[in-house]
Amino acid sequence: MTAAKKTRHAAQEPGVRTKLFIADETIGLGKINLLALLGEAGSISAAARQMGMSYRRAWFLLDSMQSGFRDPLFVTERGGSSKGGATLTPLGKDLIRRYRAHVALIDDQSADILSWMRSVQIDHNDD
Repeated sequence: MTAAKKTRHAAQEPGVRTKLFIADETIGLGKINLLALLGEAGSISAAARQMGMSYRRAWFLLDSMQSGFRDPLFVTERGGSSKGGATLTPLGKDLIRRYRAHVALIDDQSADILSWMRSVQIDHNDD
């Protein structure tokens, strides 16, 4: 009897993922990028399209993130003749800035251990 060879995929690069917790909500890179795109595009639907997700999914993620804060991260205007839209508040802009600064600091502080981890990580392509 022969053992079936396992199908292996390329090993994931060592890294650090930053998640923040506020109230009962989790904030990570995806939600921050969505919030930033909302600010750049001025629209939830445009931000959703740029991230390859539905408007409904984008709204759910933004609303869940918003629920952890006392004040709004963004404000929306209904559609109609003015076409509606969304705008980041100062709090939303500050969250993006602070999150990205925190990630940059963590990435900088993690460089040594990540380099070491790359040097000792198994390479599935050696089979």
